[in-house]
Amino acid sequence: MNPRASKLSKLPYYPILGAAIYLLLGLLWIEFSDVFLASIVSDPVLLTRYQTYKGFVYVLLTAILAWVLLKQRLQFEMALTESQRLSHMAFDYAATGIAYVDVNGQFIKVNKELCRMLEYSADELRSMTFQHITHPDDLLLDQGLREKILANDIKQFSIEKRYITKNNHTLWVRLSVALLPPQPHLSAYFISVVQDISAIKHAQHQLQESEQRFRTLLDSMPNISVQGYDEHGVTLYWNKGSELVYGYSKQEALGRNLLDLIIPQPMHNDVKAAIQAMTHSGHPLPAEELQLQRKDGSLVSVYSSHAVIFDPDNKPRIYCIDIDLTERKQQEAQLAFLAEYDPLTHLPNRQFFTGRLEQAIKVARREKLQLAVLIIDLDNFKTINDSYGHSVGNLLLKNVSEKLKIFCRDTDSLARLGGDEFAILIEHLPHTEDAARFALELLQALQQPANLTERIDVTITASIGISLYPEHHNNAESLLQGADAALYKAKAEGRSTYSFFSSQLTSTARQRLQLETKLRLAISQQQLQCYFQPQVAIQSGQIIGAELLIRWQDAEQGFISPELFIPVAENCGLIHTIGHFVLEQACLLGKQWLEEGLPQVKLAVNVSAHQFSKGDFEQQVISTLLATGFPAHLLELEVTETALMHNKDAAIRTMQQLRAAGIRLAIDDFGTGYSSLAYLQRLPLDILKVDRSFIDNITDNDDDRQISKAIIELAHTLHFDVLAEGVETAEQLALLKEMACDYYQGYYFSQAVPAEQFRQLLLNQSQHA
Repeated sequence: MNPRASKLSKLPYYPILGAAIYLLLGLLWIEFSDVFLASIVSDPVLLTRYQTYKGFVYVLLTAILAWVLLKQRLQFEMALTESQRLSHMAFDYAATGIAYVDVNGQFIKVNKELCRMLEYSADELRSMTFQHITHPDDLLLDQGLREKILANDIKQFSIEKRYITKNNHTLWVRLSVALLPPQPHLSAYFISVVQDISAIKHAQHQLQESEQRFRTLLDSMPNISVQGYDEHGVTLYWNKGSELVYGYSKQEALGRNLLDLIIPQPMHNDVKAAIQAMTHSGHPLPAEELQLQRKDGSLVSVYSSHAVIFDPDNKPRIYCIDIDLTERKQQEAQLAFLAEYDPLTHLPNRQFFTGRLEQAIKVARREKLQLAVLIIDLDNFKTINDSYGHSVGNLLLKNVSEKLKIFCRDTDSLARLGGDEFAILIEHLPHTEDAARFALELLQALQQPANLTERIDVTITASIGISLYPEHHNNAESLLQGADAALYKAKAEGRSTYSFFSSQLTSTARQRLQLETKLRLAISQQQLQCYFQPQVAIQSGQIIGAELLIRWQDAEQGFISPELFIPVAENCGLIHTIGHFVLEQACLLGKQWLEEGLPQVKLAVNVSAHQFSKGDFEQQVISTLLATGFPAHLLELEVTETALMHNKDAAIRTMQQLRAAGIRLAIDDFGTGYSSLAYLQRLPLDILKVDRSFIDNITDNDDDRQISKAIIELAHTLHFDVLAEGVETAEQLALLKEMACDYYQGYYFSQAVPAEQFRQLLLNQSQHA
């Protein structure tokens, strides 16, 4: 025990002890002092003197006793004062909040730490009760426990609760409360010890959030199963993915052994050994692909990996992460199917067919057999697609594939090469004419009406190209190319027929391919040029415009006719690049000539059917005009009747948008197409161009003359201007003038000339105006 504390505990007994000593000393002195003096002094005078001395001694002894007692009291008081000072310091400077609270909840005394925690001053807290600062959700519990202490049901309590600070912050604390019994002149009161645990609560909250995120993450991955097991294989954790992958609910799985849940019987011994190995070594086994068992007994492919975790009590836990490979397996199977089969018709694709053809050629070469490759292409399939939509087109392709399956023998190989092209391999072909007979019968079978929907019946025809081994080619690629070339010939001969391969077809196909290659190079090297065919007003003889014509001067072959390379460009898609080049040249040069002060003339650009059917054509034209600054009313777009017939409604919408932008529109080669007058009346046109086939014989052939006149009168009735193409003689011009034709172009005035030469024509005209 602390000596100071021992002294303080004895302090109340020291006055009694001092009085007892003083009383004892006085009684002894009175009783024995005179007897003692009388025994040693007999002289009365000397005895009187010694009596005086005796009184002095008594006073001295009592003084010493009083000094001792007073000194002891002073030491006690000093010790008490120091103890109180230390007690006050411990109260005020304690690292924990301390408060004395009366039985009504009023704060009596608070220390500095509690003031800091609650953000109130001591005076403010002493004017408040604990109820004022307790979180409403915790008040009932706190009050109930204090009432139990007052009822002597409990001695003390400790709880976690929340206070609301002065600045309205929530403070988590651990509160310990005990009741001090009443003392003399002092009522009973509570002593409350308050420890700030906000940081602990924040850490706990973060930990809970982290765990919740982790659990949510694990449960949000339906194809990832996570299970936890103890060292005996008993299930401790089972996430949502495990329920979905294996079919057992969490309630069904927890507490059961891994072997009874998902491990097939043949794997039991291996899994037991694996668990023992992991629990003893602490290292997981390498991940591997396994076939595990669902609740319904079916097997599921998973990619399984493990983690070994040791708890504080050193009991290992094994966590297994299984990734469901079912979807991946299905995708792999689908990809394997798509690699060799067509997804629409489920027929073998080009790759599979080529491999089959290569194998057949090896057999045919070894056994000296003949075989045939047929490529079948549906006639006018694009028209059906455009008319009824791709869904109906797909139904037709499925219908055709079913007909071909029925028609082909078991020894024949059938495939869909792509689009509306199919291929058939005939092995063990006895005679060449057997391939022709097969093709004829196939064409007749395909012509049977196809009922695609309740309202749509379609009759389709096809064209077939045939190449033979070994007569035509001796390898798979060449045989396919040969059949394709023969197909092209069949289509050129009117369709709904078949054609055999010939060397001439191969030569033509190679020439087209070489021309396409050279054309691509010519475009990249800017070898194409725009020539200008002047357009002249018949009455005044003045140039009012020009048609831009593309020209190609090759370094090796010289001039290459547009009649050769334009069809190639249309087939390979280069027509869009060429068309944009011509449009851009027209706008750039037209703007340049306007800035030079030359007369305003309209520049006409031909638009192919491929360009016109492209969805963003009108936006390309308008963007080019904006980029170059060329006036829209000086640009004229020439479209053939054939281009307008592909999709009439769409063509009209496109023309209306172009016309709304101020662009002039012309219909080229009028009279050679198939448009009706009713359709012609709907077109927002500015000018009709009479085809040169009527102008060539206008002076000699009465029919051509009457047709030309009728076209001119019809155009004027519809409020269109008329331009005649191919005027080469004064007689032709005179007749057109009599017919009130508005404009003409042709060699009579000028052939197509380079840009600078046309500029000189405009310059000369302006100087002689």
